[in-house]
Amino acid sequence: MDGVFKKHGHGCPLLLPRSQPNPSPISLVKSAFLLSCKTKRCPGRLLPAGFPPPCRPWKLIHLKGEGIWFPFFYFIAIIKYQLYFYISGVKAGKVLMRSEKEMMDRIIEVAEKDERVRGVYMSGSRTNPNAPRDIFQDYDIVYVVTDISSFREDRGWIDVFGRRLYMQYPDAMPMPWEEIDTEKSYGYLMQFADGNRIDLRLATMEYALEDIKKDRLCRILLDKDKVLPEIPQATDEDHWVKRPGEKEYLNCCNEFWWMQNSIGKGIWRGEITYAMDMLNLHARPELMKMLTWYVGVNRNFSCSVGKCGKYLDKYVTQEEYQRLMETYPGAKEEAIWNSVWVMCDLFDEIARKVGDGLGYDYNKKEAHNSRLYLDCTYEAPRGAKKFYMVRRMRAKDVEQVAGIWLEGNLDAHRFIQETYWQGNYEEVKGQLAQAEVYTYEDDRGILGFAGISHGYIAGIFVKEKMRSQGIGKALVDFCKEKYPELFLHVYCKNRKAVVFYEREGFSVEKEQMDKNTGEKEYVMVWRGSRLNG
Repeated sequence: MDGVFKKHGHGCPLLLPRSQPNPSPISLVKSAFLLSCKTKRCPGRLLPAGFPPPCRPWKLIHLKGEGIWFPFFYFIAIIKYQLYFYISGVKAGKVLMRSEKEMMDRIIEVAEKDERVRGVYMSGSRTNPNAPRDIFQDYDIVYVVTDISSFREDRGWIDVFGRRLYMQYPDAMPMPWEEIDTEKSYGYLMQFADGNRIDLRLATMEYALEDIKKDRLCRILLDKDKVLPEIPQATDEDHWVKRPGEKEYLNCCNEFWWMQNSIGKGIWRGEITYAMDMLNLHARPELMKMLTWYVGVNRNFSCSVGKCGKYLDKYVTQEEYQRLMETYPGAKEEAIWNSVWVMCDLFDEIARKVGDGLGYDYNKKEAHNSRLYLDCTYEAPRGAKKFYMVRRMRAKDVEQVAGIWLEGNLDAHRFIQETYWQGNYEEVKGQLAQAEVYTYEDDRGILGFAGISHGYIAGIFVKEKMRSQGIGKALVDFCKEKYPELFLHVYCKNRKAVVFYEREGFSVEKEQMDKNTGEKEYVMVWRGSRLNG
């Protein structure tokens, strides 16, 4: 028989079943027969302490089919021994998950028998009429006691609640910034082998009276001295979403948008753990806070979204909740970036609605500039020597960029008929939407752009009033960071442009004719591994 030997006081091993840690009564009988067969070799020595062996085997029983005789008394004793542990196992939660009634009876029974315990109350999801019921609900219990230290010094007293898989003493391991007075309150978090969990807290009467006032989900279970306050019918009203003040709302927005800076640079550096922490531990709490207020605005601040927003899916649209789920990325750079874009769009949209609902002015400029810097961080080539306020053009920018294109061509190419540029304007807008275009933008807006494809610069244009301020150079340097070799076409008559590109390290490769305008143009080339190469 598969089993494990354990030594007992009489010097002979007792064989206990291993393949069936929680055997049925029928299997126990079968096991007892097999165990008893060993008594022929060592009569009277298989029984543990508490079952003294007889002086002689008074009666023998024959196990048919095995050809073995064994003492009847030993068989009965082993049956009794194993059934005892089977029944104890059921009571201790080894076999079946104890029901709510069994758990509550045990919690009250322990309190009633201990004179140090003067009262018991419960809070949490089991007292919340709006919380869903399931097998993972904890029993959040408080024992009001006269002396906490006597409990704390005797760690074995909690064994009365059943067999534990593992547990935690949260107040014995406080965070450095926490101040905990273990003379007033002390906690035990216990996970039992039957699947139940009790979060038990010992509290002085003084602590309990204050605690009960703060939470209308409390339910009094026992009051030996009739001193605990009467509590109205349990309600989660104390946990409803609270209306934020304007400063709190603006601080939330500011913190969210500021943290995008840290997230972006963390990803750019390849510091994934840092970036994930900045996203999840700093930016996400502000997003969740804003979503909570959004629910409050829509529900007149008369509901609870639960701890960590676990009930949010009940109060936002399916599309909004799906977008929230998309903000939880895997630990890959592009996955984090995608989650950040979704998070920023979602926060911006929800924050505007909350601001409108509360009558607060949302700082749109702060949001725009933060997102702009994040976009530029994303586009910054890995290992770049300078940071450029350059980002990829979006579809909504086409009209503005096309306007800069037309203005630049009319001003720089006066030797070509204006109708040529004006006639190509709509076609160019369509091409821009499909091209790789990077815009230079700061808090003043889009000031210039560069069109580039596989190292070919289709054009660099800067707003007329912003020329000679380093914007064109920044766009060229950005292109140099992205490609080891660049080439472009520039009209020979556009002397300012030719001089500019020569100053930036380009050289004339050849001269040719532009078939569209009939004007001569240079093919200019720059070669270099990096900006510093």
